[in-house]
Amino acid sequence: MNNSKPISLRSVILGESVTFLENEEMQCIITQKGIVELINQLVNYREEGKDLFPQIYIVDDIMLILKSLPTSQHCFIGKGEKTKETMLRALKKCAPLTDDEWALYIQRNEDSFEYGVFRAGTSLLSVSIEETLINNGSKEIKAILLHQISDKLIEVRGVVNDSLIINFGGSEESSKSPIENQQEFIKSIVKYVPSEIKEPTVNFYKKIFNEVLKVGHGTLACIISNTKKELPKKLSDGIILDKRINIPEQISDLLNRNDLQANSSLNGSYSIISGMMQSDGITVFTDKGEIAAYNVFVKHPASIAKTNTSGGARSRTFLTLCNMIGNGIEAAYIQSQDGKIEIKSNEQ
Repeated sequence: MNNSKPISLRSVILGESVTFLENEEMQCIITQKGIVELINQLVNYREEGKDLFPQIYIVDDIMLILKSLPTSQHCFIGKGEKTKETMLRALKKCAPLTDDEWALYIQRNEDSFEYGVFRAGTSLLSVSIEETLINNGSKEIKAILLHQISDKLIEVRGVVNDSLIINFGGSEESSKSPIENQQEFIKSIVKYVPSEIKEPTVNFYKKIFNEVLKVGHGTLACIISNTKKELPKKLSDGIILDKRINIPEQISDLLNRNDLQANSSLNGSYSIISGMMQSDGITVFTDKGEIAAYNVFVKHPASIAKTNTSGGARSRTFLTLCNMIGNGIEAAYIQSQDGKIEIKSNEQ
């Protein structure tokens, strides 16, 4: 009789967390064990029947972090012994509080953990905590981020390390985070947005794309040149907007006026665009930050229609869009229901 060979994902994660913490100069045996437990809990995390997507920051000095964040708020929730059980209690108590850009923090003290929630800014244009602490972070301000980025896909990020992507699903592994592909596509959307409002426009679209990713609805999108006043004929089967939704214009209006009407207009556009991206078909953007059409369908060429792809019709549509790059469109985007994201542009 053959002996079985058990393979534990838990031991693999534990081994990776040791190196990760060393590189971030945050070595701690308890933190290592806690990270493993939190990662396992974050997979399809639910409380009271509701799917939750908390961002968990393991930090050494929450007050120092709050000083580095614009218009920050924080709420202390609890404290406990320095054990993995306290880290799990922090998740249980704080995860339901993490709507509206609130994130969970666990502060490491010498012999205890403190935990609570915090956020940076309340506007759709606010720079995210992740952008400030991780993407543009400093090694002096210790912070590690754990979060579920899509179905069965957990990401661990720090200032020094490359991201750890832990895949609990059956999809093929990728060395690149879906978020990286997402951000590359957003860069193409804002390519010709005026420099003075490019950053807030990027922040706006990051929040929309992240929302669609968390919902777990597959989506397709493409980008056309803003110089084209009409859509390419191959993209004409859909809902073409008489007046394109000009997000940079709305953002400029909000920054200049800073009143409730301008803010309401931008919030309304956020809801509409999120809905468009969760509709069937393709959402069409321009490279000047506008939305031109949605619910668009394309005819698959015979060579692609016969292709047997794991993603079915959505994947065949993406291949069709890829074939149109340089001949009507500038870039193509696909997000599958399991969170896998691919992009193709004329710059690749």
